[in-house]
Amino acid sequence: MSHELTTRADGKVEFAYRASHGEAWHGLGQAMSDDATLDDWRVAAGMDWSVKRAFVRYATAHGQSVDQMTTMADQVVLHRSDTGAALGIVSARYVAVQPREMIEFFRDIAKVGGLDMSAAGTIFDGRRFWATAQIGEAAPLSVRDRIGGYLLISSSADGSSATEVRRTSTRVVCRNTLAIAQGEGAACVKVTHRSEFNARKVQEFMGLNSAAWDAFRHQIVRLANVSVQQDRAEFLTAALLGKGDTPAALEKGREVRGFDKILSLFNGAGMGANLDGVRGTAWGWVNAVTEYADHHVRSTSDQNRFASSQWGPGAALKADAVALVA
Repeated sequence: MSHELTTRADGKVEFAYRASHGEAWHGLGQAMSDDATLDDWRVAAGMDWSVKRAFVRYATAHGQSVDQMTTMADQVVLHRSDTGAALGIVSARYVAVQPREMIEFFRDIAKVGGLDMSAAGTIFDGRRFWATAQIGEAAPLSVRDRIGGYLLISSSADGSSATEVRRTSTRVVCRNTLAIAQGEGAACVKVTHRSEFNARKVQEFMGLNSAAWDAFRHQIVRLANVSVQQDRAEFLTAALLGKGDTPAALEKGREVRGFDKILSLFNGAGMGANLDGVRGTAWGWVNAVTEYADHHVRSTSDQNRFASSQWGPGAALKADAVALVA
């Protein structure tokens, strides 16, 4: 598929975006006006179905009817209310988050920070869903290199991830994403599927949004003023992929498939790589890594690559890149 979004049988893409915040994703999704309600968002983003629970049964002999099958007491299957499609098998104790609750979750935190929804949608056929709110926008390097700061709220309906609130950024020219952290504070707030929503923890996290965004912008400016020559770029890339700066680790890093790709992106092939403050700088190298993780790393599907770049190994790779040049 050419994008990471869930597409229904009738062709509707489960994604909506605020038109005033930018263009559609791959030209898909429903454009939302600034005065749209959160209920409007829920329907437009395709998050108007429910997660249902059903027994897990299995046959122990050929030809058994459903009533004769054995039921697993400690497992249930979660499925979509609209299509019946299975989402995953989880523990009977699993507390499922409903897509509509993601919108309500956003409603709660929006009261704390006064934020407006920027985008919402699902991936993996509804197994994971998310919403974003913009916390800032800046062009710290040049007017052609705009960066938006967002609050990313996500959850899953298959047991693969907790409900989570984290800060992230998007570089408009290439749609690359990078996490925003504030000093030694928590990079995100998580709520497991066996616990209750902790409003106080989320409020504390939200209270650092402004400081985190300001610190991130200053960090970008600093990285844009650090020159990175070719030999330094090769060292950083090898150390990143080899997970260390020992001779053995650097040798291992140079043999990783992504080594040449990251350097190619850094040397001009990357989107926006030749802009002032990007070309030949630490910021340019970080963007080469983020573009690699978001768009080029090998993956079984675009959906897996997207999930990795936001919450998994790809996100960790980008964080490691920033730490290397910090």
